[in-house]
This record gives sequence, C-alpha cells and structure tokens, in this order.
Amino acid sequence: MKAVKCFDEEIRRYGPYTTIEAGLRVIEVERITGSVNKCHELDRRFRTRRRRDRKERWRRSRFDERSLQFHSIPPIDVYLLDGQYYVIDGNRRVAAAKQFGLEFMDANVTECAPHDDKGAQRGAVSRRLFEQQTGLKNIRLDCTTGYADLLEEVREYAGEGDLPERASLWYSRVYLPRLAAIAESDLKKHYPESREGDLYLTVACFFRERIGKVPEDVGFDSVISTFLFVRGLRTRRPFRSFPLRQLYRLLRGGVPRRLLQSGSG
Repeated sequence: MKAVKCFDEEIRRYGPYTTIEAGLRVIEVERITGSVNKCHELDRRFRTRRRRDRKERWRRSRFDERSLQFHSIPPIDVYLLDGQYYVIDGNRRVAAAKQFGLEFMDANVTECAPHDDKGAQRGAVSRRLFEQQTGLKNIRLDCTTGYADLLEEVREYAGEGDLPERASLWYSRVYLPRLAAIAESDLKKHYPESREGDLYLTVACFFRERIGKVPEDVGFDSVISTFLFVRGLRTRRPFRSFPLRQLYRLLRGGVPRRLLQSGSG
C-alpha cells in the first residue's frame, strides 16, 4: 500500500523556495497528491494505513455520502508545488472527497516557487497580478506565464471600461465559449496532456504572432481548424468554405507561402 507524497521530500529536490499566498480558490481533487505532516501515515487515497484504527474510522464516518450532498466541506490548507497540492490541514476532508468522487474542493493555497526556477516565480507573480486586476480566480493554466497574455487580452477587451466588470463579460462571452469549442475539437487529441486554457493560449498566440489578432468574424471552431491545418495536424472536421478562404487570406499575409504549402507551421 503506497503512501502519499511527502512535501519535505519533494521540496528538498528544489532547494530554497519562496512562498506566495494565492488565497482561497477551487482546486482539483485529483491534483492533491501529498501531505505535509502525515505522509507516512496515509495511503494514496489519504486513508490511514493502519487497518484497525477505530478512532480514525469514526472520524471519517462523519463524512458520509448523504452529508456531502447537503453540506459543503470546509476549505483545506495546501501548498502548491509544481502543479501538485500537498495538504497542510484537512487530510480527512481530502480522503472523503476522493472516496465520494468529488472533482473540486475549496482550499487556501500557498504557492511554493523554488529560487532557482525563475519561470515558476514569474508565473506565480503574473497569476497573482491577473487575479488581482480582473477578479477572475477560476482560470487554470499549467503554463502560468500565460496569465500575462490573458491579462493583456482582457485589457484590450475592457478598453476604457471598468476592468473587473469587463473581465467578467470577457470570461462569459469570449473565454468560456472558446474553451467549449476546444473541448469539441481535435486539439485534445493532439495535445492530450494540456489543459484547455493552455490550448486556448497556444492558438491565440499563434494567430497574434502571424496576423496580430485572433480572427473575430468567424467561429472559433474555424480558427482551431486553421491552426491545425497550418501546423500540419489532421482534423476530422472539414473547413467551411467561406471561413477557410477568409482565414487563408489572412494567414497568407503573415505566414510565408512555403510554410502554408508545407503545412509545418
């Protein structure tokens, strides 16, 4: 029976680190993989490894399936290190969440950024800045430096308006619909390990580098298809003739002809 990961053992591999308070947020239960104080006492499902610990079984019995339907689990406290969460307080709550198949739970998050990992530090700072200025705390990226790109996009969308208010509109009118289009596309097949938010940034940055913006006068599914075509990746969804001609002309203005002909962006 394997134990959960130990925070002390994992952080030792990185050396000195800086902590950044990320505040209360919703986190994915499947990414809670370790403990700070009880790693040698718990298995991978955060259950006690001592089979006959009656006191522990009684404590866990408080979190039965019926109670979870009517009562929210109080936030846990965790460290975030390299995309994984390590429980400071709340191991039994995590065990209940995993037992009953919860996908998300509330947590007070403290991010750990190793001193030698400048990219992680920049990413943590850019995410914090994005959340402070937009008020959006439920956007998840593995490539955390991408928050700077999202902040620029939100600022452009907001114009002279109130940034948090416009950011909320951007999230519901632009970001979520485009993520839905990504979920239905072939992008996940070609990039199975990437989050949908990271895939959105990949497509958006691709177009900004070549034509200065993401085309807005066609559906985002056509934008995705064009990206796949230029990258030389197969898609089960054929182009619609009008968006194809329009996007093809746009791309020809920013991409060398030989690149489009070879399909190897």
